[in-house]
Amino acid sequence: MLSQSKHPELRKETPMANLKLICPKCGEEMNHHADKVVYPANPHEVRQTHADLGGVLEETHACPGCGAVESRRAE
Repeated sequence: MLSQSKHPELRKETPMANLKLICPKCGEEMNHHADKVVYPANPHEVRQTHADLGGVLEETHACPGCGAVESRRAE
């Protein structure tokens, strides 16, 4: 997990962080839980790699209503 205190510029660079994720199971607004660096597994992902991280930033969200967990790639 990336610490925002160590990398505060990442939160500013990811506009998706400001877009709320809605739980597909119950419709509640999900809480942003963590950021994770996912390393490229194919040539397409290599082109999307964040230069400072060496991977793609993925956001993980948790639903306070039903406990579901979802993730999405930060763009």
